[in-house]
Amino acid sequence: MITVICEECGKVYHIDPDKLQRYKGRNIRVRCGECGHVTQISKLLEATEEPEAAVAEEPVSAPSEEPGVSEYEDVAAPKPEAAARAVSEARPGGWIGLRGKMFILFLFIPILLMAAAGYIAQLQLNTLATEITDESTKLVLEEGKERLMQKARDVALQCEIYLRAHPDLQREDFFYDPEFNAIAVQTVGKSGYTALIQEPDPSRGENWTIWAHPNPNIIGIDDIDLLRKALGPHFEPFWEILVKAAGRKESEGFYTWKDPDGKLREKYMAVTPIRIENTPFLLMSTEYIDEFIKKADYLKTHAKETTTRIRNINVGVLLVVIVIIGLCIIIYGYRLTSSIQYLTEAADRISVGDLEAEIEVKSKDEIGNLADAISRMQDSLRFSIERLRRRR
Repeated sequence: MITVICEECGKVYHIDPDKLQRYKGRNIRVRCGECGHVTQISKLLEATEEPEAAVAEEPVSAPSEEPGVSEYEDVAAPKPEAAARAVSEARPGGWIGLRGKMFILFLFIPILLMAAAGYIAQLQLNTLATEITDESTKLVLEEGKERLMQKARDVALQCEIYLRAHPDLQREDFFYDPEFNAIAVQTVGKSGYTALIQEPDPSRGENWTIWAHPNPNIIGIDDIDLLRKALGPHFEPFWEILVKAAGRKESEGFYTWKDPDGKLREKYMAVTPIRIENTPFLLMSTEYIDEFIKKADYLKTHAKETTTRIRNINVGVLLVVIVIIGLCIIIYGYRLTSSIQYLTEAADRISVGDLEAEIEVKSKDEIGNLADAISRMQDSLRFSIERLRRRR
């Protein structure tokens, strides 16, 4: 139904839109049956064909108080004046309401931004923790390598002093001399040790030989093939360290060693010569890598646990923030949209002539100002209609 309100006397008329189909594409004028005021209604139906020329005539008697209109007259399309209001069905809402927009703008978008910022911050934290632990591992590793080399130099110097004091001590007796063996074979860390080896003399047909070692079973054995068979594919790195030490030079490097239980573990070895003229002896110091980087591994594990804990805390805080923001939006959005819906219904009642509708909004913000403005408009319309009635 279409509602027309006469602005002269305030009479309300309801028009069936189906009756306007034959006036499609033309302007329509109606005359109030109470006071005779003529009201123009702008085009209500979209033209489906070219409008026929209209002849201006005097408007005929128009709608009664009953629903519908008795007669219509189409006239030439003049510029419509704001003489009457046509109120049809409520405007169809969009696919999303004000509450949905508030959720999107004030909940989902901030959550996405916070989640993205938190994710980037967590990545940066993980990267920082990884870099710190990697650098710490490198520093600990370098410190361990220097410590092994220094240990080899210190023990080599002690062996040099002892051999100079005992020039008659033969290499075959190095292991069996308790004083010299205690000097040449020392503990390094928890599982490392030092040993005395002899570099080969090709002119005498000699090979690499161990003369002081924690394992007495390999003393004096110069068959390098036994070690090659024991280490298999891991023999080459060990052999390269020995070859670099030939010629009474210092050498160091990583290699893989096979424990008696068959387990392969990485070790580091430092080799330095015993500086006595015409002696082919070298002092080696070796230790498992995992022994002197345990602190770095602990730091890496601790950093990983810390980053995981921080991530969990951030996720928990984000969830709490989401709940708080969601509740605030739900409560405030409900109150806001309820007030707007209430004022919309009040305005609709006023538009169909219900000028006695009460508007009660206690809000002190812009919603309250809007309610006051609608109340003033309602009073103004009521007073205007009363003045028109008194004049007649």
